[in-house]
Order: sequence, then structure tokens, then C-alpha cells
Amino acid sequence: MIITVTLNAAIDKTLAVPNFRLGWRHRAVEQTSMAGGKGVNVARALKALGEPVIATGVAGGPTGTRIIEQLTEEAILSDFVRIREESRTSTAVVDPTTGEQTEINERGPDVSAAELDLFRDKLLYLARG
Repeated sequence: MIITVTLNAAIDKTLAVPNFRLGWRHRAVEQTSMAGGKGVNVARALKALGEPVIATGVAGGPTGTRIIEQLTEEAILSDFVRIREESRTSTAVVDPTTGEQTEINERGPDVSAAELDLFRDKLLYLARG
């Protein structure tokens, strides 16, 4: 079993906005959102390749709940430590007329020493199989 670690998991939201310009009001013509973060994305790729994988990390608040729920919907095994602070959302605005993309990434949550200790214990447990 491969273990992926995501200490700054996110909901990755993508908005398609034709003719996007800073300072203007726009309407998105399409919107998608999915669980993200480096380790989550690697877990998704490994699952697509048929490799056994479990995603772990820290997740907090309603956004953290959505991250875990989306992984479950994708049938990606996960075991995250719940934290007090809210997990982040990252937003990408894509202009389909030019292909240009603008990314806005929220600051991730502060993770307490106690929460990190819980995560370390979780990771050691998972590593033992």
C-alpha cells in the first residue's frame, strides 16, 4: 500500500470565465471543484493506475469534510486527522478564449503541535500496515 501525505489539502475550484479581465465583473460559464493538494493529486493518479493507495494528512472544518467526502466519492481510501482550523480553498480562473489561467491560493490552516503529534502517530500506524 502506498501512503500519500497532504499537509495542506484543499478544495480546488476552477471557474471558466471568457474574456477575463482584472477589475471587471464576470460570470463563470462553468465551474468544477475537487479535493486537491499535492498528495491528494498523487493518490488520484496512483488509483487511476490501479495502485493500492491511501491518502492521509490533516483536514479541518467544513472544507476538510468536503475533501474527505470527495475522496470517498472517488473511491480513494483516506485517513485524515481532523484539525481545528479550516482547510483552504484554491481557485483558478481560466479564460477559455485565451487559455490563460490565474490562480488564487488561500493560506493554509495553522496546525498545532498536538495536531501534528496526532498526525505523526497516524502516519506511523499506517506505515506499519
